[in-house]
Amino acid sequence: MVYSCVRQEDLMILIREETERYGNKSEKNHIQIDKILKRLFTLKNTKPIIDFLNSAYKDNISYEAKLYYADKEINNFEKHKSRYISFYADMYIEVEDGENIYEYEIEFQTIYEDSMAIRMFRYGFERAVKIADYSRIKEGRIKIKLPEPYLIVLEEDKNVPENIFLEIEVPKQDTIVYRCKVLKYFNYDIDKLLIENMYLLLPLQIFKLRKRMYKINISNLSFEEKKYKMLHVYNELKIVIKDTLKAIDLSYNNNKITLEDYDEMTSAIENINSYFLSMYGKYTDFDEEVKYMVKSFYDPKVEERGVKKGIEKGIEKGKIETAVEMIKEGEPLEKIKKYTKLDENKILELIKKIENEKVQ
Repeated sequence: MVYSCVRQEDLMILIREETERYGNKSEKNHIQIDKILKRLFTLKNTKPIIDFLNSAYKDNISYEAKLYYADKEINNFEKHKSRYISFYADMYIEVEDGENIYEYEIEFQTIYEDSMAIRMFRYGFERAVKIADYSRIKEGRIKIKLPEPYLIVLEEDKNVPENIFLEIEVPKQDTIVYRCKVLKYFNYDIDKLLIENMYLLLPLQIFKLRKRMYKINISNLSFEEKKYKMLHVYNELKIVIKDTLKAIDLSYNNNKITLEDYDEMTSAIENINSYFLSMYGKYTDFDEEVKYMVKSFYDPKVEERGVKKGIEKGIEKGKIETAVEMIKEGEPLEKIKKYTKLDENKILELIKKIENEKVQ
């Protein structure tokens, strides 16, 4: 499902669309920020996601764990209007790691809202109801377990707390306190994201300049004055993007991400940048500059993998040719394994093939 944005004052409002297009290197499309975040959190390679979850929630999930993404749609019935309304939680992740099962709820906010604790609880409660334990329902008892919440706030706001709380008071019973941790992304630079294993969020670094672009765009300055100020922001943005690309490149070289992840993360950078330019003013072909920057980092990795695969294929071919000669000369299996480093099953396959050729 794709969402696009419309601007209303300093907020980004989601509008649901029918089609989905994303990640094509030949054609970058403007897509909603919410969609980009979800895309990053559903990479085929789960290592970056697991690293993030371990860092954010202080758990110890192994890389062999299985991740599942639950249905995010929540339906509520408005009786007075005789209709169902749907709203969407950002993300539920269920993790199975051996005998351990973890339930997470992650919400992304561009701008912090004071009512987030209520919204987070509401989403988590609806999810818990779907997977409730009804085994003791005849005793008048139902057990629900809320997913562990985590809120990510992107833009700087001095009023954003470290945790948000919701107190649920039931008369003549104990007050229940619902707590949600808050990640203040605006406090994270590239180095901190790498150190804390949150490199999954690297593409969001350019968000730090969004508010300045917005303020220039809505100002009463003349076109030339706006252009002058915006070009200064573009120059800063160029530095941020280049440093981010270096960090993504480093993550790839350290085997944290795959080439496919590399593509997704750089696509996210291009899409966010193009979106900002379309929203706040495109005074130069800066998006083309960004595409060129991305290509200068990404394309050599593609070529490098192609060369590496070619070399590996050539080495494998040489090993097979050596094994065939040794088999024909009657060398024992163990000796062939020792000199060619081929898998035993592969050697036995070659032996069978050579014997069949002799029979024919």
